[in-house]
Amino acid sequence: MLLSIIAVIVVLSPIVIIHEFGHYIACRLTGIRVNEFAFGFGKILWHKKVGDTDYQIRAIPFGGFVEPAGPMFHPQDAKEPPKPYEFAAKKWYAKFFMVVNGALFNYLLAALIFGVLIYIKGMPETDPVKLPAAVGTVADGYPAAKLDLKEGDVIRQINGAVINNWEELTKSLADRKGDLHLTYQRGAETFSATVKEADFNGKNVLGVTVMPVFSAVPWWKAAGLGFYQCWYWTEYSLSSLWKSISRKKAPELAGPIGIVNVIHHSVHRSLFDFVFLIAMLSVAVGMFNLFPIPILDGGYALVYLWEGLTKKLPTEKMLNTAVNIGLGFLILLVIYASYSDIKRIFFKPKTAAVQTAEAAPENTSEKTNVQD
Repeated sequence: MLLSIIAVIVVLSPIVIIHEFGHYIACRLTGIRVNEFAFGFGKILWHKKVGDTDYQIRAIPFGGFVEPAGPMFHPQDAKEPPKPYEFAAKKWYAKFFMVVNGALFNYLLAALIFGVLIYIKGMPETDPVKLPAAVGTVADGYPAAKLDLKEGDVIRQINGAVINNWEELTKSLADRKGDLHLTYQRGAETFSATVKEADFNGKNVLGVTVMPVFSAVPWWKAAGLGFYQCWYWTEYSLSSLWKSISRKKAPELAGPIGIVNVIHHSVHRSLFDFVFLIAMLSVAVGMFNLFPIPILDGGYALVYLWEGLTKKLPTEKMLNTAVNIGLGFLILLVIYASYSDIKRIFFKPKTAAVQTAEAAPENTSEKTNVQD
């Protein structure tokens, strides 16, 4: 439990700090005075004032904020104009830059982490012809789980056909009819096993993932691939969300409970997975904050774009209404995501393969050692 708590803090801290640092840098570049730059919320544990800015560390390490001088929107009935160093006194593009720069810094953090990981470990091969038919993981509830397959096992034959790569493996599974007879190699030993037709429950899914293969890349290519990963995961997330909405299906979202659960599992796997998760969450935070929802950075950015186009801000009544709507929407979104987290984590539906296995508990798979 303690390790998981520390992991949550370690994962979220750089994401929060870099986001707020992006806002802070934008303020400095545009001449906006920063009153407070805080990491965390609640009671102030440490602070130091340098110039006009009070730098703080607070008791609750899940969040943070940058407080620019002056209000976000200058009251229309104010007797005096905003002071030159206040946020509201700046041009629309300076304010736009300030509100989006937090998310941009999240993307920079993610690109840096992705690039470093790719440089250290290499770029994963994606061509199935170049991937050996080696087992990466075995999924519970699928036919492969009844076998003794382990990570690193290489599948050599399926129903008598020689398997040379992952593409041939998937093709053989797709063409399968009846029982599945396979031969696989583990080190110097070769085994054979059989999966009965009933175990597939009408689906040609064995339940194994490919063992990844990595190729070394130079640092400049790794840097470019780091930015590409940011684009890829953003595009993938948005397209998945759009597909769910267009098909009138409830989108799969992860709330606070789901995020903590993912962090908990990643810290028990490998350092690579743990650091990779920081990059993935940084992309998610950056992308989410750019959504044009009132109260988020993207909502404020939309207001300043409107100011740039029309030369005036929306009325104070319109802004207050939009903020209240945005706040209500976010509360509902968190409730829905938390409900989805609880349902997914604590009430996992049984797969068809598991239901079949429970109905007929006798093991219909056989394994024989054919060579020592």
